[in-house]
Amino acid sequence: MNNVPVILLAAGGHGRVVLDTLLTSHASVAGILDAGHSPGSQLFGVEVLGDDSWLEGTGSGQVLLANGLGCIPGSNLRIRIFDTWKARHFAFASIRHPSAVIGREVALHEGSQIMAGAVVQNRTTIGVNSVINTRASIDHDCQVGPHVFVGPGATLCGNVHLQARCFIGAGATLLPGVQIGEGAIVGAGAVVTRDVPAGGLAKGNPAIYKRMD
Repeated sequence: MNNVPVILLAAGGHGRVVLDTLLTSHASVAGILDAGHSPGSQLFGVEVLGDDSWLEGTGSGQVLLANGLGCIPGSNLRIRIFDTWKARHFAFASIRHPSAVIGREVALHEGSQIMAGAVVQNRTTIGVNSVINTRASIDHDCQVGPHVFVGPGATLCGNVHLQARCFIGAGATLLPGVQIGEGAIVGAGAVVTRDVPAGGLAKGNPAIYKRMD
């Protein structure tokens, strides 16, 4: 992050994990923007500056943003906040916890977040604004598209492809070579043995596959 000051957007549960990761990584965190916290209060010693309007008086080149919003299936709020500030020419920090293991020739795109204990093996791509959560394991040659959320403890075997806006639940296992279509959801603990179409749902062990209307 080249010591550019970072501003955290949203400080709920996921936001605290992001903030903890930033501080553990010795990033320069300049403040928190969250309308649900009182200006002047602190979280992990970092001051709450106000709400998003604080950025109106800040040049886009002066700070990096960190997306503190988590994700629930079917919600686009995390994507909207990313797109809103990108349209105003702000850049997002790519975040990597020091305990994460990152293999060779891995591409981590803007705003990606690799959390504590995660493993990302060689020649994998993690798309913009995507989250690889605590202890998730992404094996070789996987392609994780933009705005994807991979839950804690999920396992992607080799050469798995996740299209944009997928949600992979905690503890899910995706077997080698499967492809998960855009906006699809894989439920917590599911074992996925075949492709899931765009907008589809896979849940259970073994997984049951459904369309979401």
